Amino acid sequence: MKLRVNDPPRKFEIGRGEKITISDCAHIELAANEQVTFTTPDGHQYDVARKPWGFYATPSLNGRLLDFNLRAVIARSPIGKYFVFLVERGREAAFEQYLASEENVIVRWLDNEADLRAIETASSVTGALPLQCPCRGNRFTTVHMYWEPPTGEVRYASAPAASYRRELYRCGLCGHYVSVFALAATFYQGEYVDATYGDAAGIRRTFDRILALPPERSDNAGRVTRVNDYAKQHHPSARTILDVGSGLCVFLARMKDAGWQCIALDPDERAARHARETVGIDAICGSLPVDGSFDVVTFNKVLEHVEDPIALLALARPIVKQFVYIELPDGEAAARAEGFGREEFFIEHFHVFSLASVSILAERAGFEARAIERLREPSGKYTLRAFLIPRET
Repeated sequence: MKLRVNDPPRKFEIGRGEKITISDCAHIELAANEQVTFTTPDGHQYDVARKPWGFYATPSLNGRLLDFNLRAVIARSPIGKYFVFLVERGREAAFEQYLASEENVIVRWLDNEADLRAIETASSVTGALPLQCPCRGNRFTTVHMYWEPPTGEVRYASAPAASYRRELYRCGLCGHYVSVFALAATFYQGEYVDATYGDAAGIRRTFDRILALPPERSDNAGRVTRVNDYAKQHHPSARTILDVGSGLCVFLARMKDAGWQCIALDPDERAARHARETVGIDAICGSLPVDGSFDVVTFNKVLEHVEDPIALLALARPIVKQFVYIELPDGEAAARAEGFGREEFFIEHFHVFSLASVSILAERAGFEARAIERLREPSGKYTLRAFLIPRET
């Protein structure tokens, strides 16, 4: 950065109404990827970054800029010149007085989804929108960049380390995390099992190892106990259960032992075959929706793996009779305790949840959250689990 201070400042007058004296205090020359930050007496900030192609003139209009308490707006002068202003929240009245004195008019605020989407709709921009937050506020801020796989992350063919680049965003409204990285649409129909377990024999070895764990060391044992206890207390007549994304089927193996009629659902045929042949239960290779109805539907560490968890959870609404049980990675607790290198933030998780976003997820999908619990599992995972009942329409 090169700074040239104007001492004394160059002064000049502008304005169509009452004359305003501007003091030109300094010139700043930035090299590529250098940034300056302007601050207000209240501690709010505004960044300008130099890029090889020009300037990154503002942070995200509906994200970081709002976190800095600034609202972007485009206005037009009486002679057809257009200007972008950044207005401090709470000082809109003073801004409107300024516009009136200058005979300017507001064209559109640039700080909310409705106005920004209207601009996008009117333009030639096409294609799918980025991943959405359950709260729909989408006040995302980048909190971490991954340039290589974190320690312990499974290596997938569709995510080669040589070209690995992944961005983690956090919603400033509800604390939800979204990871942006392209994975093949058929990822869970083959590659996930291939990389995680290897083959059918690998599935069986992992299944046997987990079932052999003592209860105090088993995440699955705690899950089974919690679901059984909740059902006995609140829904004693519940006997049928559908587990979506059943995977190794360790959960349903123990639920079968507890007397439940179990159905497994998984997109990988090897997992479905394992459920039939090893666990001895009915299994469906596919995805929701499915025929029939079930007292209980469970999603154990499943909803974080899909781009639209609200839509997937909503598919359970017509088929569940009593309650839904969900388990999700707890991004708030994991980030606070150990940062973004933990397994909660691994590449296969599009979403990582907060207490607030779990409740919002349930509401948007047509359910009422009756209990949301935060725990550290025996494996060390930070987990949120919740019991949901269908909301009356």
